[in-house]
Formats: sequence, C-alpha cells, structure tokens
Amino acid sequence: MSSKKSLAISRNIVATDDHEYARMEMDSTEKAKRKDPFSPAKITPTAKRQVTVSDGNEGMNAVLDAIKQLTEKVDTLGTQLQQNSTMLSSIAKAVEFNAAEIKDCKMQLQSAVRDVTAVKKDNAELMERVLELERYKRRWNLRIRGLKENDGEDIRVVVADLLVKISPSWSSSINQIVDSVHRIGRREGNITRHVIIQFTQRWHRDALWRMTKDHAICRELRISFIEDLCKADRETRAALWPKIKEARDAGKRAFFRGGAGYINGQRVT
Repeated sequence: MSSKKSLAISRNIVATDDHEYARMEMDSTEKAKRKDPFSPAKITPTAKRQVTVSDGNEGMNAVLDAIKQLTEKVDTLGTQLQQNSTMLSSIAKAVEFNAAEIKDCKMQLQSAVRDVTAVKKDNAELMERVLELERYKRRWNLRIRGLKENDGEDIRVVVADLLVKISPSWSSSINQIVDSVHRIGRREGNITRHVIIQFTQRWHRDALWRMTKDHAICRELRISFIEDLCKADRETRAALWPKIKEARDAGKRAFFRGGAGYINGQRVT
C-alpha cells in the first residue's frame, strides 16, 4: 500500500509541476505581448484637428478667389473668341474677294492668250506678205559685186557706161532703161561696197543678167552681177550653201532660186 501511495503522490507532483510550467509559459507570453512595441494595443490614437471658424473663412475666401480668377479667364477667353470670330469673318471675306479677283484674272488671261495667239498668227502672215512684197520689188534690181570705188565718183555715170559696154544697143536709151543706181551702206576703209541697179522694166534686168554670166568685161574688171536678195533670203542661202556645194562637188545639179536651194530639182531645207 505504501508503494502505491508513493506512486500516486509522485504523479500528483509531476502534474502539479507541469501545470506550473505551463502557467509560467503563458505568463511569459503575455508579458512579451505587453512589451511588444508593435502591438495594436500600444498604438495611440491620432488626435482629431478641430475645425475653427477662421479656417472655414479662409477656405471660403480661397474658393471665391478661385471662382473670381476662373470668371476673369472665361471673360477673357470670350473676348478673344469674339475677336477671333471677327478676324475669321474678315479673312473669309478677303478670301472670297481674292477668289473672285483670281477668277476674273484667269478669264482675262485666257482672253489675252487668245488675243496674243491671234496677233501672232496675223503678224506671221503680215511678215510673210511684207517679205513677198520685198522679194517682188527686188526682182527689178541687180547688184554689182567688186566694182572699184573711187572718191567723188558719179556712180550712175560709171554704171551707165559699163552697161553700154556690155549691151551697146542700149546706148541711146540707157537713161530710160536704168531707173536708179547707188552703193549700199557707208564707206568703211578699203571695203568695196556693192552697187544696186534698179531697172524700169524687169525684162531689161533679166536680159542684162543673162549677158553678164560669162562676159569678157566682167572677167576683165573682176566683177559679177548677182540677185538683190532680202536679208531673210541671204541668211537662208548662207545656211544652205554647204549642202549646195557638197552636191555640186558630187556632180549633182544644185542651184539657188531666190532664197530656196534645189538639188536635182528637189528643194532642200
């Protein structure tokens, strides 16, 4: 019996010790929780700020100032919008006016272009007609190239004597055959100027031209009788001369008639 009692007593002691140990652990845990600075129980509540009457007045004044500034900005913006609207209206009117002016200018330009085209056409036709008239008038003329020029000469007498030597039958009527005689341009240095003879009748001019083609007096005086061409025909001949010369060297029949060149009967340009 004594041993059983001893065993029970020892169990009670152990149980009591376990309870004491557990209580000690709980006490230490609660102490640790109370000492933890981050524990919610330790957070001190923030004191609420008391709103005073002066703070309310200041806020209201700030709001009123903001509203006033916004109103001024809106008014300024409205004025600017009105000015911009007026400016845009003026610009629109100016653009409309310029568009009308441009349209009118285009119409006038088109009319002017048509007029200029017509004038150019008429001018070209008139120039051709004047050129033909000049060519026709010059068919009564011959030029003498290489006739020696002397100071104080009477060129009409000199030419009349020359023509009588070439065609003795004209001696009695030379003044009726020859209309006018003169040299071309101003005298410059030792340059021998051409002489133009204008005949009263064209057949006299053609007859004399044929007689002078291979006349002894022309060879002796080293002169030649040539056509009196207008400037346009002279320029055309100068441009065609290389082709005419090349054709002649090749044995082809090449010649000029007026301002036109012909090779084997075909006109060349």
